[in-house]
Amino acid sequence: MFGRPEWFTKRIAGWGIAPKTWQGWVYMLVFTAIFIAIGASSLTEGVKQLMMGFLGALLLVDVVAVSTQLGKHHDERFRLHQLIIERNCSFAAVFSVGALIGVRIYGNQALPAADSLAFDPLLLGVLGIMVLTKLISTIYLRYRM
Repeated sequence: MFGRPEWFTKRIAGWGIAPKTWQGWVYMLVFTAIFIAIGASSLTEGVKQLMMGFLGALLLVDVVAVSTQLGKHHDERFRLHQLIIERNCSFAAVFSVGALIGVRIYGNQALPAADSLAFDPLLLGVLGIMVLTKLISTIYLRYRM
């Protein structure tokens, strides 16, 4: 839609895209400035939420479109790195979920901290392990190969 795949690259930490060229930085700054302008405007809260929701959805669709086209704008080594990184994240996720199941079976009940939250805090741990694994794998491959 608005962004071009050649302006971006895959993020090192987490998932998504990161600006690679000045055009990518301008793209991100324009969206950020529009969000700030809407938030600082004197519109009613309902209108602000509607406008921010529309802008957020537009940004999400554009980021997904750019992300799906990134493979065409990177060399074979970059694609191999991404495959290794995603594989390592999958292994970390399987190990983490298995450990979580083991903790639940061993404890035979929810952890005390889980009672105060609407979700299980260990699931955040699983996500954190996945992000950390992706970060370490990306940095390792970037400097090794």
